Amino acid sequence: MSQKYWEDVNIDDALDAVEKMPTTDLAIDFFGRDNPTNPAFSDIEAGKRLGVGGALVPGMLKIAWMTQYVNDWAGPASHLASIRVAYRRPDVADRALTLSGRVVDKRSEGDKKIVELEVVTIAEGQPSVRGNVAVELPSRP
Repeated sequence: MSQKYWEDVNIDDALDAVEKMPTTDLAIDFFGRDNPTNPAFSDIEAGKRLGVGGALVPGMLKIAWMTQYVNDWAGPASHLASIRVAYRRPDVADRALTLSGRVVDKRSEGDKKIVELEVVTIAEGQPSVRGNVAVELPSRP
């Protein structure tokens, strides 16, 4: 993982896309097989009965992947300051998700150098989660 520096990042820079595969076991094990909150998170057949086609991918798993995606892009000396997400539609396990992003703002807040990213998960060509992530990057030494 390489380090991003504030001086090297520009508005509209694109982050390299990354594909994730939320397998059924991963989706179910994320919350636990005995999760009582929604059977579609722990049972393929329950998801099919609800009309979503299989086990649902937990939104918190997608946020975790977004966080990892941004941290991997920004590098070890960065600090993720905030993340806000909006869920647009559910995702079903065993269907690939692509994470992509771009830089939408760059600013100084006192001594802090902040880059704002727009990050999205895409499944079957449609966005499912949109996020805005603020990350503090170091300045070049």
